[in-house]
Amino acid sequence: MKFYIETIGCQQNEYDASRLSVFLKSFGLTETTTKEAEVIFILACSVRQTAVDRVFGRTRNWFKSGKKVYITACLITEDKKKLEKIGAVYFKDFDELKSILELEAVCSQFTTNSCPYIPIMTGCNNFCSYCIVPYTRGREKSRPTKEIIREAKKLISHFSTAQHRSEKLEIMLLGQNVNSYKFGFAKLLKKINDLPGDFEISFISSHPKDMKADVIEAIAVLPKVKKEVHLPLQSGSDKILKMMNRPYTAEEYLRLVKSIKSKVHQVRLTTDIIVGFPTETETDFQKTVELCKKVGFSLAYINKYSPRKGTAAFKLGDPVSWQEKQSRWKVLNSLINK
Repeated sequence: MKFYIETIGCQQNEYDASRLSVFLKSFGLTETTTKEAEVIFILACSVRQTAVDRVFGRTRNWFKSGKKVYITACLITEDKKKLEKIGAVYFKDFDELKSILELEAVCSQFTTNSCPYIPIMTGCNNFCSYCIVPYTRGREKSRPTKEIIREAKKLISHFSTAQHRSEKLEIMLLGQNVNSYKFGFAKLLKKINDLPGDFEISFISSHPKDMKADVIEAIAVLPKVKKEVHLPLQSGSDKILKMMNRPYTAEEYLRLVKSIKSKVHQVRLTTDIIVGFPTETETDFQKTVELCKKVGFSLAYINKYSPRKGTAAFKLGDPVSWQEKQSRWKVLNSLINK
């Protein structure tokens, strides 16, 4: 059987897609193009409504061309039911998929050694008012440190023995909020840093409320850790931050940035920002602009607010016009992402 994997959303889904590919190939299935595939696997994303709409649109198109569609990853219950009504099959894990497809062999190794991503935790406990992740991926669950180190060793070994490698291996640690890793994120960084081999370590994402002194120190002193911090801001307005359920103020965020810059030489700061959150005024937006000027971000992922059913912010409606969101997006993009 020939299959194709469609990945929508974050790096966690990209990692899961690589594992799914290895899993399916271990049963004799062949990965191919969308045109030739008999079966399509979608790793869905529910963070924004536009991503969900894309899942529905592509699923319908693939059904029209006679393909079977299986879906996993981030979906709320309501969307799962709607997709099942049009013929898609949802599966929560590999064991369930094995049963659905009636696969006969047993796969003992699901991890692809060539994948640069290592998830250290899944889920989220923060319940930001605009975000659906805690409802689709559940509460935070941290992987055992030994398991992560074992995976990192395999990745380093595979990369070091591969031929024609001109670039340096970068191991990216994934989590919705890596610095709340249950067993100590700073300790984990040191354990991976101390592994033999020529590689570097990066990670996303860091919640400002959990960026503690020991993590900043680890980034500063550990030679294999990239001097780069992705620190989502979302807004520079205290009013909007409170409505987003982001437990810090603009002043506290700036103090944190000052601390990071004072300890990590030539640190590269990147961020996430949402424009057009319900009730965001021009004054609120200008506070975001001014804060961005003070920080000097190297890169910003700027999202136009999109109402997501199931989140706390959904009941606030969507009062900021698309034109205004687009205008604010252009201002920040021009300021930061030159």
